[in-house]
Amino acid sequence: MERLINELTQRAGLDRPTAEKVVAYLKDNVTRIPEMLRGDGKDKSHGDFRRR
Repeated sequence: MERLINELTQRAGLDRPTAEKVVAYLKDNVTRIPEMLRGDGKDKSHGDFRRR
């Protein structure tokens, strides 16, 4: 996970505490992430990242 934290801080410009929170969130929701990225048009709170 250290590599992901480093990528988030260097490439995305997040500070380390924020990057650690993102990694924790990803770990806690690993099974939901693909669904969230796909989007189904019903839940607008997560957005459809493909349209950006």
